[in-house]
Amino acid sequence: MKKKSSALKEAKRNLHLVMAESAITAGLMSMSVMTPFFNSIGLNNEQISLSQIIFTVVVIMLNIPTGYLADRVSRKWANIIGDFAHGVLLLSYAFTNNFLGVVICESLMGVASALSAGVDQSLLKHFSGKLAKASDESESHVLKTKTAKLECAKYICNLILLALGGPVGAISLRLAIGLSSVTQFAGGFISIFIQDDSEKLIPTHKNPLKDMARIAKSAFGVKPLRWRIFAYAIGREMTHGIIWVVTPLFMQAGVPLELVSFAWAFNSLMAVLGAHLASKFSRRLNDQQIFIVPMALMFISMFTMGISLNIVTVWLYGLMGITQGWTAGTLSPMVQKYAKPSEQTSVLSLTKVVADLLYIPAVWVIGLVADIQLNYSLFATIAIFLPLGILIIKKLKQHV
Repeated sequence: MKKKSSALKEAKRNLHLVMAESAITAGLMSMSVMTPFFNSIGLNNEQISLSQIIFTVVVIMLNIPTGYLADRVSRKWANIIGDFAHGVLLLSYAFTNNFLGVVICESLMGVASALSAGVDQSLLKHFSGKLAKASDESESHVLKTKTAKLECAKYICNLILLALGGPVGAISLRLAIGLSSVTQFAGGFISIFIQDDSEKLIPTHKNPLKDMARIAKSAFGVKPLRWRIFAYAIGREMTHGIIWVVTPLFMQAGVPLELVSFAWAFNSLMAVLGAHLASKFSRRLNDQQIFIVPMALMFISMFTMGISLNIVTVWLYGLMGITQGWTAGTLSPMVQKYAKPSEQTSVLSLTKVVADLLYIPAVWVIGLVADIQLNYSLFATIAIFLPLGILIIKKLKQHV
């Protein structure tokens, strides 16, 4: 009994550390003022999209190798290095003056992001499993509950940072970017105290590239896992590709710049609601039903705003916040359910690569259309993601 109590206490401690690190590093104080900052140094919407494509290409190239490395060596240290590197790069970003500087910063931030991609969620699953074993609960139940609670915490932290970002950005856009590094450094410090005893990946091949290819081939070879990887990618990117035109959308609708950060904070508040709803109701739904919810919310909000964008309808963007919270709290556990424990980070990294491959053409098209007419970017998002979502809904019903 004493041994079980000690194991329960240790699992809770490590789980709380993982959740704390993940929550505080999820937000970016300067997010709501990044587009005005880009514009202030001469970038247009297409160049902003291009900078994000470059970031994404770097992440795609490194995500699987760094995920494999984390599974083989240390998930904890992948997180520590990624967090501290992010902090240093945000400080550097504050002194950027042109498109070339943005490209350099985004490229290096892609390296830092790849290092920590998937690590939080794989550690969350590991410690959820230990907690479930020590408390005689279902691992699936604990993971779903903790994932949803973590997403709530992430969006609450993000809400606070966004609320601060607008006023700070009104004083200085560069100051807002520089101060965004504080939470990254804090996350790296918290990670130092995590006791990572998760199962390590034992390679099948001496050549790591062959082993990575084996993991990818194995993941796509399992039909339930394959379609849940695609579901994650579509669910994440249908609210991601439009992110760089959100501030202009609010400003065109009549929201002043100094209040735009509160509009972003409102969206984060709605994301908290979405994650909370996921924790309450997703356990009662099958995977197909879980995916239908965000698709419906995406279509309703974007179609309405696309037809008539004004100070009233623009707040329907809050439905996208609910979508973000819901998908964040439900889609990763769907993938993890079919992934091997020793390959969790590698499979999650592969999943993020698929999402990023979808993001590249999506963000480019959305940015290009936004330069023609801003509200058309909403219709472009629907045109890209609605057909893909309908396909996924069909496949999730077939492959359980």
